[in-house]
Amino acid sequence: MTQITLNIEDARDVNLIKKLISRMNGITIAKTTRKRKSGYEQACEDIDNGRVTEWESTESMFKGLGINV
Repeated sequence: MTQITLNIEDARDVNLIKKLISRMNGITIAKTTRKRKSGYEQACEDIDNGRVTEWESTESMFKGLGINV
């Protein structure tokens, strides 16, 4: 069995290609699954991309978030 992977930029073309392939005998479309990132992997990605805020204290955090305590 031979497998081919297609990278399609325009999402609108995916349905057309699926229709064409489904009409061909002996060719099937394999379902793909994306590996979900764990919470740890997401946290590391946040750190790498600078999506982390450090606060001096809990009071300053609440004040920065607009929460009056």
